[in-house]
Amino acid sequence: MIGAWRGWANTNILQTTAAGAAFFTASIVVALALAAYVLASLSTFLRRALEGQWPGPLRDVFVPAQYARREALVTLLTKAGQETADIADSSDWTNSVGNAWTEGSRDHPGAAWTRPYPDPIGAALVDLDLKRIKYEVIPALGLKNAADLLAAALRTCDMDHSPALDDHYRRLLALIQYAGDRARGRYAQLVNELNSNFGEQDIAPTKMGNVANTIQGYVMRRYHCNFETVWSDLQRIVPKDDKAEAALQEAKTQLDFLVACCWLSLLSVLLWSLYFAFVDPNRWGLLAASLGGPLFAYAWYRAAAEQYRSFADVAMTSFDTFRFDLLRQMGVKQPANVEEERWIWENFDRLATFGELQNFQYEPPKST
Repeated sequence: MIGAWRGWANTNILQTTAAGAAFFTASIVVALALAAYVLASLSTFLRRALEGQWPGPLRDVFVPAQYARREALVTLLTKAGQETADIADSSDWTNSVGNAWTEGSRDHPGAAWTRPYPDPIGAALVDLDLKRIKYEVIPALGLKNAADLLAAALRTCDMDHSPALDDHYRRLLALIQYAGDRARGRYAQLVNELNSNFGEQDIAPTKMGNVANTIQGYVMRRYHCNFETVWSDLQRIVPKDDKAEAALQEAKTQLDFLVACCWLSLLSVLLWSLYFAFVDPNRWGLLAASLGGPLFAYAWYRAAAEQYRSFADVAMTSFDTFRFDLLRQMGVKQPANVEEERWIWENFDRLATFGELQNFQYEPPKST
């Protein structure tokens, strides 16, 4: 292989005439320019292919894996939401402890608490403290059990003469505060992860396709607007702001570059595999091309999927920023509140999609 390359290079580059070298160089430049133009023309098609815009039977093969990934996220989110709701009842636990404190002081004035061995309250708090040290989510059930144990002990003594119980109480309050903050943070994290990975539409067969759906999902969830019907108009308005246009174009350019790298890697894999299989048979070369090449292309695909997330963020921000300009361009006055804005976008979608002009004859909802 190396010898053949040297022979070709000597003949066409190193040992040719000046005119031949110039012609060869110009041909290469023209070929690269044409290839770049063709690649740019195909960028939308290539991106949609990675998004999973495939025939139905092929989609059906890959959708279950994406559905399972979403369901795993939804399961975690549901569990985190339940934990957050349960910890929100912590005031009931502290009230129960406070009532037990009052009851013990009334029924057993001056009586000190005798620490048992082993101490079940201390053991429960130590287990919960270990989770806090590891920055784990503390389950509400564990906190409630510790509160119940503390309340039971308080009913048998006078808290003012039981410093060990007072220490347990302070530790419990600190753990409840941590658990509430951690549960709310975990829930918000999972909500963001779900919204940044999946939209409101049908599940796409690829990770990139589901990330692409998050743009439509965000705009529909927040404004009740069909983003597909306004995207082209929005791209004409964004250039009014140089920084916004630069951010959008940069994100789009980076995405197209990574998509092109993915497809060029796959094309390279195909060409080298054919070369090592038929032109210059080489078992190890064929193995490296057919196995290592797809891994390299997959790395480009994952990078493109993450960049798509950045592009989606910029597109969402662009809509947030310029949506009123878009309404003015359509001859619609700026809405007075969120309800009126949603009404406008919903009816504009009906007009753009179904031609239902009569809906705009009605008065928008009034804010209460």
